[in-house]
Amino acid sequence: MLTLALKMLIGNKAYCIGVIFGIFLATLLISQQSAIFLGLIARSYRMVSDIPDPNLWIMDPVTESDEKVRAMPEGYLDMVRSIPNIAWAVPINVTALPSVTQSGVFQMCQLYGIDDATLIGAPAHIIEGSVKDLRREGAVIVDIYSARDSLATQLPDGSKVPLKVGDSFEINDHRAVVVGLCEITRGFYPQPIVFTTNDQFKSFTSIGLNHISFIAAKTTPGANLDEVISKVNSYPRLSALTAGQFKWRIAEFFLKTGILINFGLSVALGIIIGFSIAGQIFYIMTLQNLMYFALIKALGGNKTMISQMIIVQAAVVGVIGYLLGTGATLLWGIPIKNTTLAFMFPWELLVFTSVIALIICLFTAKLSMRKVFQADPKSLMGT
Repeated sequence: MLTLALKMLIGNKAYCIGVIFGIFLATLLISQQSAIFLGLIARSYRMVSDIPDPNLWIMDPVTESDEKVRAMPEGYLDMVRSIPNIAWAVPINVTALPSVTQSGVFQMCQLYGIDDATLIGAPAHIIEGSVKDLRREGAVIVDIYSARDSLATQLPDGSKVPLKVGDSFEINDHRAVVVGLCEITRGFYPQPIVFTTNDQFKSFTSIGLNHISFIAAKTTPGANLDEVISKVNSYPRLSALTAGQFKWRIAEFFLKTGILINFGLSVALGIIIGFSIAGQIFYIMTLQNLMYFALIKALGGNKTMISQMIIVQAAVVGVIGYLLGTGATLLWGIPIKNTTLAFMFPWELLVFTSVIALIICLFTAKLSMRKVFQADPKSLMGT
């Protein structure tokens, strides 16, 4: 009977392709929009992802991300270092400053100041140059994407000459010399990301700062992380978070922008398309085969047998449509992963889209079963 079910499915080629296309379109839209959404969220907490050494991030309680920072007095760093089971703690500063390239292009850049002594917080993947050169006067390390695009020198014919080690540009009317190019996670906003030491950071900001944005800390091996966090939080203007907790706080900050609603509507549209197109076409295909199902019932076929036949038909078109939709998403997303477009496809998204496809298939199968079970074999066969 299962072979017969497949023959009935393949026999209606137009309807079969229509159902597959409906599930394919739903899977493509759901997985693509979800992958873009996850990619954007992952970019929002790129600072935490790109600095994996610390397991604690300490900040002012009202700080929500590196885009919304309330600075702390510099003396808090010594307080944190004095807490038991803190192996090390370093300051990390961040601010947005205007920059001007040699060809006169104006950009707002994200400037990060890292610890002068340890250089903890520097990019892990240096493509060209050396992190140690950051100790030179006016030295900066620039992300490779900005060096090739927004900070590149614009020629009269419109072509661009990428920024390279040894070149210079202005940051807040101060000369910055490029001593390295790095590869990092692209930021949520398309702006240059620049690293320097804290001493140079104070020079670029033109203010004698005695404040810090974040304290990145590492606990001693075997230390009770919850106890350390509790001790840090006992100070009135300090809030300690693990790397995972800080990522979630940053993600929540960006979700407040309404981005979840926008992408949620796109995913909902994909689900509606799946139910409407796939469900309707599969139902019409069942109506076309209703006489064959009536004959099977007349020959002694029971509900279990007919249900199995319909489920097999729905499963076949569902699996094909799901695989095509997922494959198309990956073929589209993998080439753009390192571009300005965000894309992230974890295994959890694979499971999520498969569950949605399964629900669509079960819905279409249940709808068709109900019609077949209600049909009278005698009236359909003209007896």
